[in-house]
Amino acid sequence: MNSHLSLSSRLKLLTAFGVTAALVSIAFTLVLSWRMEGAGAAINDAGSLRMRTYLMAFKLAKSADTQTIQPDIQEFDRILTNLQNGDPKRPLFLPESEEIHEQMEKVVHHWQKLTRPMLLAAATGQQPASAETLQNFVKEISRLVHLTELENARDTEWLRLFQTGLMIMVLIGAAVMMVLLYAWVIHPINHLRLGVEAIRAGRFGKKVALGSVAEFAQLADGFNQMGAHLQKLYNNLEQEVQCKTHDLARKNHELETLYQTTRQLHQTHASTEAAQDFLNHVLPQTSASAGSVRLLDFTRNRMDLAASKGLPENLQTAEQCERLEACFCGHAASRAGEQIVHFFHKEPPAQANLCEKVGFKDVAVFHVRHKEQDIGIFTLYFKEETTLEPAETDLLNTLCDQLGLAIANIRLIEENRQLAVLQERNLLAQGLHDSIAQTLTFLNLQVQMLENAMQTGQQEQVQENMNFIKEGVQECYDDVRELLLNFRTKVSRKDFTEAVETLAKRFTQQTHIPARVTWQGHGLPLSPEQQLQVIFILQESLSNIRKHARADSVEITLQNNQDFVLSIHDNGIGFSPERLKAMGSNHVGIGIMHERARRIHADLNIASVPDQGTTITLTLHENKREAT
Repeated sequence: MNSHLSLSSRLKLLTAFGVTAALVSIAFTLVLSWRMEGAGAAINDAGSLRMRTYLMAFKLAKSADTQTIQPDIQEFDRILTNLQNGDPKRPLFLPESEEIHEQMEKVVHHWQKLTRPMLLAAATGQQPASAETLQNFVKEISRLVHLTELENARDTEWLRLFQTGLMIMVLIGAAVMMVLLYAWVIHPINHLRLGVEAIRAGRFGKKVALGSVAEFAQLADGFNQMGAHLQKLYNNLEQEVQCKTHDLARKNHELETLYQTTRQLHQTHASTEAAQDFLNHVLPQTSASAGSVRLLDFTRNRMDLAASKGLPENLQTAEQCERLEACFCGHAASRAGEQIVHFFHKEPPAQANLCEKVGFKDVAVFHVRHKEQDIGIFTLYFKEETTLEPAETDLLNTLCDQLGLAIANIRLIEENRQLAVLQERNLLAQGLHDSIAQTLTFLNLQVQMLENAMQTGQQEQVQENMNFIKEGVQECYDDVRELLLNFRTKVSRKDFTEAVETLAKRFTQQTHIPARVTWQGHGLPLSPEQQLQVIFILQESLSNIRKHARADSVEITLQNNQDFVLSIHDNGIGFSPERLKAMGSNHVGIGIMHERARRIHADLNIASVPDQGTTITLTLHENKREAT
């Protein structure tokens, strides 16, 4: 280093000087150009005032009235106001000259006090226009234009001067920069080039000294350090490769662990099974001696043990370890943060003693979460004081998130299964009420009538009641048998057609009513849920035909195009629209069909005409069909 300015300081000063000079020149040039443009517009507008003055005088000579001359006067006022006040948008303004502004005031005064009143009076015929007044006014305008042109010419001279100076400054600056760059940069770089050639030849011990310029002295030191580092790399290349290979192997191992654990978790069907599989995969990847997964239940304020590995029996069953407010892990679960590492000597003695009895020193507690909801905690138990690496912590957090996702999916599947069971139970109850319960009510009434007939000795009535009871029992048996068959139905994509055909054949065998099935279209197959609900609706429709229609034939049509349409038509007794409207809210069978149609977002329509039969149409529109 020396006492002279550094290269960067020199370049900064030169650059600052050059940029400042250029900016000043350019700024003056822009200001002058803007002034010239504004003055030019002012010259044009001022010149137009003379023309407009002559125009108004010409119109007055032609006997123009006030209505004719008034627009010209208003336009003259507007132009004069713009000249006086300026218009930055155009731009338009008079030069900053006291003489020009005094002349502008004279023009305005002459117009407002003499010329304008004279023109208005001449237009109304009160007095003739004075040519002398107009001529004097035009002279004042011409003088204003002349003064503005002179000022604009001076600005033009200044503009040329600044442009010439800027050009000379650029030429001188370029010459100076060439000389200084050679002295300050190129000459030292030549020395540096010699050092590079030495490095290329394998002489890593070559030292470079570059004069007294501060930056190049630093560059020389860096160059020499680079040579030493290259020498070290050549000597220790094998060790560096092994280090990088080990790091790559670690990352691959983390990815493999994440993949295997995630795949196994999403193949499980119970939370405890998922937790145990999680421990079996994750625990061997850590230095922990034991691990556990506990599921949180905030309503009971407890942590239920879902799985453990290597954990002593007393820690698995200890009451203290199951209460959120009493357990060390419970305290950790209530704290913010994705991962917490605790050292027991920092905890209360009671909690420390419980784990120290089995030889554990530290624990690491991780949150098991899904969508920001705490599901449980994953705890690692260490027999030695341990510090987890950031990469290991990130991997364990990611694995815990996957465990949380798996447990949440298992719970969701179980909830959906329970909901489906409840819905089917509800439909079964409705079916029992619609068929068996009504039949049993009828049988109860017949038994009461039978008792009365037997007490009074009415043998014909007794026989009639017995026949009714037999028919009711048989109908009840048929209903129960049909319900059992219906709820045993399980449809797959391949046997949907077979299931429909089987229903039609079974209906014909039971009722001796021919049922013909017609298939139309070649659209995409329905999803399993849609197929199942279509089968149930067909079963309910055939059941209603068997009970109420008194039909001779049934037509079943399935159209599978863009929309899926199921149509069931019978030629039975039918019913009136009023009865259909009443049944829509009171008949349980119809309610069940509407409910099943709503499940798959389909439309159900029932049309019936007395003595002409009934048609039930189920329509599943294209935008509601599920991908299969």
